[in-house]
Amino acid sequence: MALFAWVKQELLDAISRGEFSPDEPFITQREIVERFGVSTTTAVRALNELVTDGVVVRRRGRGTFVAERGTSRLPAPSGPPAIAYVSPDRRAGVHDAELLSGLSVETAALGYQLMVAHTRSRAHEEQVLRAIAAGRAQAVVLFAHDRSTAAGVVEELRRAGVVSVLVDRYLPSLPTDAVLFDDFAVGYDVTTAMIDRGHRSMGVLWSETDVTSVRDRLAGHRRALRDRGLPELPERSALRPFSRLDPAGRQRRLRALLESGEPLTALLFGNAPTLAIAVSDLLAMDVGVPGSMELASMDQSIPDAVSPLSVVSARLPTREMGRRAARLVHERLQGSAEPARHIVLPAELQVAAPGRNTLVVSGAEGVGVRMSGGGAPEASGQRA
Repeated sequence: MALFAWVKQELLDAISRGEFSPDEPFITQREIVERFGVSTTTAVRALNELVTDGVVVRRRGRGTFVAERGTSRLPAPSGPPAIAYVSPDRRAGVHDAELLSGLSVETAALGYQLMVAHTRSRAHEEQVLRAIAAGRAQAVVLFAHDRSTAAGVVEELRRAGVVSVLVDRYLPSLPTDAVLFDDFAVGYDVTTAMIDRGHRSMGVLWSETDVTSVRDRLAGHRRALRDRGLPELPERSALRPFSRLDPAGRQRRLRALLESGEPLTALLFGNAPTLAIAVSDLLAMDVGVPGSMELASMDQSIPDAVSPLSVVSARLPTREMGRRAARLVHERLQGSAEPARHIVLPAELQVAAPGRNTLVVSGAEGVGVRMSGGGAPEASGQRA
């Protein structure tokens, strides 16, 4: 469903419920942007469509008003049941696109309309969810913000009869349905694979810091270190945001990692976008890398291919996550009263084969990227 059409239908439903009367100014373009989390262009088109349909009228010098009952051609809400997908706008990349692809295909097959809203902040996430509760959507699939404060609003949705399913992470304080990756196994398996490549000194960098997926990956990473008898060094894996820093702040963080204790032979990343940002920062730095480092990612930037930057990565079944979320919503809308449950999807570990060309970070006078013929990393302290 086009975004402007969703906004238009939500406004039609609000008018039908009596939220706007002919003698009071109608919702403004700016208020539509804030209420529904859409662009100005979308807000303008939705308003123009309502004017064209004769539902609202513009009065010179006074603003926009709902048309009088005698002249309004207000259509009754119609069409298949609607499901809303809500996610942070900063995640509108490959991961979000893959998830939305699976969700949209499955919702269409099940006979639902799909509405999409991207949110700018935690506060905006709450506003959009409340607008959904007051609108015509019967269910919401929520990809929550880092440090989300939406638990209370999700509970309000439940009381209003709106089905809620979380994806990629869950709310620890509230029992809800959720479709998740096996993030503990992701952290454990990626770390173990790097240890098997000969690495004993690793650092980890993150994007988000207070979501269950990230914390589970960190727990898996630490467990792998313990199982292999390696020390857990908090300064090398602490949950501190990296990708949200400015370039100077990120380079300071990288420099601190490179200068902490035994020289690093590997850098692990909580996700692929963080890896890409860090590679750019490393190339811009004027500090030498003591030896060479291989890179690993706890997810995958290219859905159907091996990452060109990481020697180890986890391919997440993101499209399947979207499909399973749609089916779970469908079960609830069909009357399933089973207790809330979490569906956990396994990831596929991808490891560079021996002899395969790989990219490693190395440097003596500075930092660079070179091609390696594969095999174990150089011993720590050696220069590339």
